[in-house]
Amino acid sequence: MKTNLKNFSTTKIILSLLAIALTITACKKDFNNDPIEAAGIGFVHASPGTGALDFILDNQKINSFTYTKDLGYYAAYPGTRLVGVAKKDSLKYLTTAQATLKEGSFYSVFVVDTLKSTKLLILEDDLKAPETDKAKVRFVNLSPGSAPFDLAIAGTDAPLFTAKAFKEFTTFSNIAPNDSYTFQLKQSGTVKVSLPAVKIEKGKIYTIWAKGLSSKTDSTGVGLSVMTNK
Repeated sequence: MKTNLKNFSTTKIILSLLAIALTITACKKDFNNDPIEAAGIGFVHASPGTGALDFILDNQKINSFTYTKDLGYYAAYPGTRLVGVAKKDSLKYLTTAQATLKEGSFYSVFVVDTLKSTKLLILEDDLKAPETDKAKVRFVNLSPGSAPFDLAIAGTDAPLFTAKAFKEFTTFSNIAPNDSYTFQLKQSGTVKVSLPAVKIEKGKIYTIWAKGLSSKTDSTGVGLSVMTNK
């Protein structure tokens, strides 16, 4: 049986991040109508200097995003999915990738690099709860052409994460919560940029990512962004 995905792929469904309770009934190859547990997929615009983009899943537009923005997770059928990105309201892909989605798992799709070299970075998100009284963070370097960055916290001796080149990323690590962290991007011990007054809450999960171009000093220059995964 052919499954109609039109309404599914154009309607935003924010999944519960405590547990995936959403199930999707679809006809399998054996015509069994058993429910399928959805995967969660989120999209992040991390391409400096690029205008609004449409994110597309299996040739259906999901939503439009501007630079540094994300709109949470969407429900997706598990299996191999075609993920793509296009300029807003364009019918021509800038780039595509195959994403293999597992039932009950979460993924973040970052559109990275500059407009002429657009790529997709697809990461699986570990949303298991942090240790007791902790939060979890990971670091992703999405600054095109940058030398490797360390991510540090002001006032501490050792960086949280070290030597991540463009498109490299860490696993999620436990961290103590704090109402006002100042995160720093460092190269060879030198602070390149700081992001002050970041609240990291107990029990939550975050992605901190390096953005922008080292050659720019405007809104597309090197900086840090924080995304709450859960």
